[in-house]
Amino acid sequence: MNLLKTYFPPVVDSNGAVSWRLTVHSAIYFLLLVVLIGSQPVSNFMMSGMEILLAVNWALEWDMRAKWQRARRSPLLWAFLVLMVVHLVWMIPSQNAAYGWNDIFKKLPLLAIPLVVLTSRPLVRRQLTMMLFAFVGTVFVATIIGRIRLATIPDLPYRQIIPFISHIRFAMNVCLAIVVIVWFCVERTKRTGRLFSDWLLWVLLAVTVALVDFLFKLRSYTAFVMLFVVSVVLLAVFWRRIANRWLAFVLTTAVVLVAAVTMLVSVGMYSDYYSLVPLANEPLRQFTANGNRYQHKQDGLIENGNYVNNYICREELEREWAKRSAMGIYDTTGNDYTVYPTLLRYINAKGTTKDSAGMALLAESDIRAIEKGIANPVYESGSSLRKMYYVMFFEYECYRKFGAVKNFTMLQRFELWKNAWRIFCNNPLFGVGTGDVVDACHQQLVVDGSPLEGTYKHAHNQYLTFLVSFGIIGFCIICCFFVYAFRRQSLLRNPVVLAFVSIVLISFITEDTLETLAGCVFSVLFLCITYKVES
Repeated sequence: MNLLKTYFPPVVDSNGAVSWRLTVHSAIYFLLLVVLIGSQPVSNFMMSGMEILLAVNWALEWDMRAKWQRARRSPLLWAFLVLMVVHLVWMIPSQNAAYGWNDIFKKLPLLAIPLVVLTSRPLVRRQLTMMLFAFVGTVFVATIIGRIRLATIPDLPYRQIIPFISHIRFAMNVCLAIVVIVWFCVERTKRTGRLFSDWLLWVLLAVTVALVDFLFKLRSYTAFVMLFVVSVVLLAVFWRRIANRWLAFVLTTAVVLVAAVTMLVSVGMYSDYYSLVPLANEPLRQFTANGNRYQHKQDGLIENGNYVNNYICREELEREWAKRSAMGIYDTTGNDYTVYPTLLRYINAKGTTKDSAGMALLAESDIRAIEKGIANPVYESGSSLRKMYYVMFFEYECYRKFGAVKNFTMLQRFELWKNAWRIFCNNPLFGVGTGDVVDACHQQLVVDGSPLEGTYKHAHNQYLTFLVSFGIIGFCIICCFFVYAFRRQSLLRNPVVLAFVSIVLISFITEDTLETLAGCVFSVLFLCITYKVES
């Protein structure tokens, strides 16, 4: 009974008497929030369903006078209301009404969740703790499912490791789960005074290591930036509040070690990738061992320490490939690349010539890998960390030599940011309107003759999306209300809130986070439930 009262405390009405009707609605509200926060990393359908049920329960509970009083005292709710009003007002100049209204519909959680949560009774601290650990548990179980998929599904692309939501959104959830675990460990250490002798802390440390390892499998550069920035910010702001000096020392040392190890690993990977193999240092030979002429483009494109477009004998490659594979050398692989350039890069990574001698070095497993579109042995057999670095270095090489951006994750973003910035500069005050942001981005790509012409993406940066849509006027209106809300309620004094806001704001740099249901729910839910918690 005491446990029930802890998580489902009785609710008194305006007359000071316990109201079982309000108590039941409050219990339903809490349970629906638990399910919503648990389903947030894994199911769009469950998210939508829980939002609807929360709204229905909120309406049936009624008690509107008390809710109105809470709404009046909640500047954060008014900030979200202003955000949606700006979207509506900026529909007026929009030509593409269909896209605009669809965009507003997708962003309804940005108003619905704050309206329900911020006008309902505050959660007690134990309720918040249960909800956060339901979230952490769901994230951890989802990573186990992802590992099982990796082990059982051959050639599973990293973007499909998590089948529930996009791998980018899931990476944000993993980052927040790690922050929640660390926060819990710090709070528990403050209460118990124990650090190294607490078995639960060691269990949570193992979970944290597993979550970080999973981020490597997702190849999420942004997630690691988030974790590092959040760690530095939290330590800088709250270091003096950590009662246990040993814990403060351990956390500080961990952040410094991570920074040092990251730098050393980066230098090592750079050296490993760019250190030239013996063949690349030799004077160029003009003929193969069979007397056929080599083609040397001498464009300087490097991969695995070898020049990709030197020492190519197309004639010998065509002949030898036909002997080894049923696929044609100009056929399309399983990941929509052509065999021939994939073969060139794969042999190049072996540090040898692209001719019959190079083909002779390929095992049958190498042939099968090339047929699947794997262009570098590192992508198949290397560690997740090495894959991340090698993909990043190759993208940079293609951009450095040819200005290539298409199909390259980070470089594509740079092109889209540049495109969106041009549109903003042409419409600086009021933007192009809620409905016309995508059309404007597509038209600008065509005007510039961008290699991304025809893409369906727009800014890939939430700040730029707002600037393009609403101009500096609308953007400043939104920012002012949120800054006022955070300052008025001193929200950033809570470590979890500060970490969460940092994660969201960093995600805005590389993603249109608020353009999807998962992004909207993530961005608003945790902020609202931690907004006001009773002890």
